[in-house]
Amino acid sequence: MNIEALASIFTIENGMFKILLLKNKVEPYKGYWILPGGIVSKDKTVEETIEEKIEKLGLKKLTYEQCCVFSDVERVPKKRVIAVSLMSIVDEYKIKHLEKPSNYEISWFSIDKLPKIGYDHSRVINGTVAELKKKLNQSQTLQQIFPSDFTLPEIQKIYEQVLTKELDRRNFRKKFLKLDLIEETGYKAPSITGRPAKLYRFKQDIDNVILF
Repeated sequence: MNIEALASIFTIENGMFKILLLKNKVEPYKGYWILPGGIVSKDKTVEETIEEKIEKLGLKKLTYEQCCVFSDVERVPKKRVIAVSLMSIVDEYKIKHLEKPSNYEISWFSIDKLPKIGYDHSRVINGTVAELKKKLNQSQTLQQIFPSDFTLPEIQKIYEQVLTKELDRRNFRKKFLKLDLIEETGYKAPSITGRPAKLYRFKQDIDNVILF
């Protein structure tokens, strides 16, 4: 029996949550998209296995959190493989400077517009997205996603995507500002149409609180 580590790496791009996927080069599911990962060797931990794989894809020094275990007997054809999924959230500024590796074909996909997924990785992704919903309710997670200036519509947009429902703009704004976690920067976001939105940032040294 083998144990494999699978990584769900999330980021925000253009106001949308996206996940990093790797194009599978071998059968079965050749040409499908899969989560990055690998078999855990006897001398490595699950986290070390993932770190080694993700560093080859150009991302270093990420923080991982174990999410779920998948142990269906036939989840991998002709093999007995138990999967441990890990999750990490990367801010968009690190992604912008990411150099794509020459040996792998990788891409970022919106979590609600995924391509053809191989193996049972759709189920793994669904499991980590469920954990992401829980983490999104914590202020420290939002700080990690938005380390710099942001607008309230940007935050509302990712909430709506992950929760798969529309939120009333006025109620969301009122509830979020009432938490007293953020402050105005004094600047506004560029806008082609409409009134420019105010830019905010998280206050320094705030406690981790449940948002809603």
